[in-house]
Amino acid sequence: MYSGSILIVDDHPIYRDALCEKLTNDFKSAGVEVLSVPSVEDALLTISRGNKSWLVLLDLLLPNHTPLEAIELLKANNHVVHVIAMSGLDEQEWRDKCVESGASLFISKNNTSNFIYSKLCELLNIASLKSDEQQNFSLTARQLEVLALMSKGLANKIIADQLSISEQTVKIHINAIFKYLKVSNRTQAVYKANLLRLI
Repeated sequence: MYSGSILIVDDHPIYRDALCEKLTNDFKSAGVEVLSVPSVEDALLTISRGNKSWLVLLDLLLPNHTPLEAIELLKANNHVVHVIAMSGLDEQEWRDKCVESGASLFISKNNTSNFIYSKLCELLNIASLKSDEQQNFSLTARQLEVLALMSKGLANKIIADQLSISEQTVKIHINAIFKYLKVSNRTQAVYKANLLRLI
């Protein structure tokens, strides 16, 4: 049983909050605390409080630090057991660089939250404790962002503007969400996503 905590470091509030809530629910049965902060500075401040060990999920594109500097800075802290590099950057190009700088893993943001959870379980030697029903729902990080904005009642155009993507791309993501959740409209999608604690 892992006795430490997980810290998500990401400056995109929608992605950070969605992933934090999802992993909090996933790791609840294992008693693993999941926290999130927007910067490396906030991460170091959080880690300095108390005397627990940390697994850090680090977005590579943060202000004030290059990706590899951020990894090295966090990994140098004695309380940080693992740094997992997370990014939408090209995995082939960045995976080896990140591992050489001290990261335990590189995880692409194109992967689903369930994939991220399973990789963390492997790293921490924790058996996956999710129900069979939860295992069936796999949404990408971008779809979680769209879902979070949908839950606020925002129109497709506003969602597109906030995420800097086209309205057509938003529609594609929403159709994928409907398919994953086996629903036919936005109200049902938000309701079911809440039941499954995806948002």
